[in-house]
Amino acid sequence: MIWRQKQSGGDGSTNIQAQVVQYGVSYDDAKSIAMDVFRENFAKLSQNAHRLAIERADEFTANYLTELHEREPQAVGNIEDPGVQSDILEAQAGFVKSGDKDLGEVLVDILVDRTARTDRTTATLALSAAVTTAQKLTGSQFAALSALFVFKQLRLFGATRPEHLYQRIAQCLTPLRDDMMRLSDSDVQYLAALGCITISVGSRSIQQTLQTTYPGLFFEGINVNTAPQELSGAPETGPESVINKLKDTPAVARSLRDPTRFQIAAVDSEALDQIIERAGLQEYASVLHQTLTARPVNGETIIAELRTYSPPLGEIVDVYEAKSLPNCANTAIGTAIAHANVRKATEGRFSTPLEVWLS
Repeated sequence: MIWRQKQSGGDGSTNIQAQVVQYGVSYDDAKSIAMDVFRENFAKLSQNAHRLAIERADEFTANYLTELHEREPQAVGNIEDPGVQSDILEAQAGFVKSGDKDLGEVLVDILVDRTARTDRTTATLALSAAVTTAQKLTGSQFAALSALFVFKQLRLFGATRPEHLYQRIAQCLTPLRDDMMRLSDSDVQYLAALGCITISVGSRSIQQTLQTTYPGLFFEGINVNTAPQELSGAPETGPESVINKLKDTPAVARSLRDPTRFQIAAVDSEALDQIIERAGLQEYASVLHQTLTARPVNGETIIAELRTYSPPLGEIVDVYEAKSLPNCANTAIGTAIAHANVRKATEGRFSTPLEVWLS
């Protein structure tokens, strides 16, 4: 049974039901390689246990090869690599022992990313470790890693208003709400002991991360009626003077929160650079960037908006803060597992490649 259904493509797309992968190793050959290795290593089980193990391994392998064909078809030949085979066996064994389809989906996603690499890099080593480590985690621990990933590592493109961003965050995390509600302090310590997270004295709150990553979505808005007419270098009036002087250029727009006020017309620094280049405002680049982050909305306002938009997401935030996750960060292993779990939670709609975080 295939766990994650795929949409069939149009002309030129890869049909995941095809039986031959055009990269040197057929689907049947790839499956035979994976299953032969498994049978050789699990031949000593009792008859009933062996039968159930083969059924589960076959189910896992079918899902793995389907996902591999969909996402990394050029990597099918890597199944013959000894290191990849070792991790395939480890993932098969992990699923066979429990039959847990949620774990199976996470293992499949990790294994697909692992199969695409045969060089000895940090990403490859982290993925190999993640195959083993993921089998030792509960749903709550998966949820904690995913929350850290979304709140601290994920940059969501295309959000032009705060509510758009809240919607995207909710899509990633609200499917994990029930698991997150069961998170305990010992779960957090266990994740640290397994090398999935680090815990530090310093902390970075959700609102701080959002303000830093998407400053244009969390800009307070400036009243130009009381702003200086000329550019000012003073912290108290500098941003106001920049907005007032450039309010008739593409770099300034009406505030997202109050249409009587104004703000920088960019979500983040990269978007602002594009506006500056197109509008020929290079001489004002420095002061525009300073202004973009100079008047952030109060952090409590951000959390209140987030709770109002999605009460389940608000509950996740409560647990996140109560269990000191602002003091935590994912390691490379935790990132690999969280990336796969967010793919599972979004049913594959989150598709940003792992290379963004692990190269």
